[in-house]
Amino acid sequence: MSELLTPDEIAALTAAFADSAPADRPPMGAVRTIDLANQERSLEGRLPGLDLVLERFSRGVRGALATCFGDVPSVRTASVGLVRFSRLGPRFAEPAGLVRFRLAPLRGQGIITIPAPLVAMMLQVSCGGTAGQAATLPTREFTPVELRLIERLAVRVLAALRAAWEPITPLDGSLVQVETMPLFAAVAAPDELVVHAEISVVAAGLSPKTLVLVVPNASLDPIRGRLQTSRTIDDGRTPSSDASWTAALETRLAEVPADVTVELGSARMPVSRLLELAVGDLMTLDAGREGPVIVRVAGKPRFYGAPGVRNGNNAVRVDDRL
Repeated sequence: MSELLTPDEIAALTAAFADSAPADRPPMGAVRTIDLANQERSLEGRLPGLDLVLERFSRGVRGALATCFGDVPSVRTASVGLVRFSRLGPRFAEPAGLVRFRLAPLRGQGIITIPAPLVAMMLQVSCGGTAGQAATLPTREFTPVELRLIERLAVRVLAALRAAWEPITPLDGSLVQVETMPLFAAVAAPDELVVHAEISVVAAGLSPKTLVLVVPNASLDPIRGRLQTSRTIDDGRTPSSDASWTAALETRLAEVPADVTVELGSARMPVSRLLELAVGDLMTLDAGREGPVIVRVAGKPRFYGAPGVRNGNNAVRVDDRL
């Protein structure tokens, strides 16, 4: 064989290769347009400290939702990026509770959005139902009861946010207001850049929903150096942690029995009166018929409750956390 391919075969292969190349790919040596003024970009992997905060925040949100729904949902960071605040307008227009919170000692305020389906689940559970049977809320303004439920969840979520920021900087994270109108939830000018993180929530009986965390990018300037540090500042957890093992451990821990006792009340009296007590004497307690009484778990006070009767048995309704 004097040659492997004839000139005609070589020409045919070259033409076929040119036809198979993507039409939108610029030719070699061509000039490509780059918009240097566009600062929007993904932040995944760019700020390891921020990745740490969002990972810890996702775990905290999972615990907060588990407390509300009685089931442990799957919560993870779906995306994090730098966008202009004006681009979030359509997202804020969706029915959701817009929770404004303080960033002190950093400047400005942030927003966490709580979607309407999560509010519907809380309403269902608070009325004695199960989270998987939650009905869809109609497109309307939230009722006072629903706003109160959003505030209760917001307090727990913001507590998780404060704990998530502890390795980086102490954060106030206190609730300012729950808004329903996007006009009153503007924490930045329309053309300003904000850090936009989406937290995906998957619970039983609910299609995947998203909590959105928004923080002005300029507010992070004083701690940007810390956000660029390694993830090793985490609380003993490493990126190689086995998520399935962690989930299995949490499931088994949830099955551990715990002693729950209720303190119906207390009274103070001098020792002389205590020594005079006899069978049949009455002591007036500091708690009324409607409570509040203290619910202790493993001997430690955890909840406030109200005493009552259910199905012929003494019962206590848990009203709030201590």
